[in-house]
Amino acid sequence: MDINKKEIFAVQAGDYVGQMLIVVQVTDQSVGCLAVPDMKNVKVPKDKFDFGRNLGIIEYVEEAPKDVFLVSEAQFYKNENLNN
Repeated sequence: MDINKKEIFAVQAGDYVGQMLIVVQVTDQSVGCLAVPDMKNVKVPKDKFDFGRNLGIIEYVEEAPKDVFLVSEAQFYKNENLNN
C-alpha cells in the first residue's frame, strides 16, 4: 500500500499512542512524520510503517488540509535543521 505525503495517521498503541503522525517525507527506506501535538520528528522504516498499519497500531485518518500540511512541513524541516 502506498504511503503519501499529507496523510495523517492516529497512533493506537506503543510509544507514540495518542499522537497523530503527519507524513511529510517519504523515501525508499523510511517515512518521515511530524508527531502532533509533541511537534517532534519521527522517522519510521517503511516496512515497520506498513507493519503498524496492517496491525492497526496506526490508522489512517485523513489527508491534511493544505494550510495544515504547509505548517507541519515547515516545522518538520525546522526540526531537521536543529538536529544537524
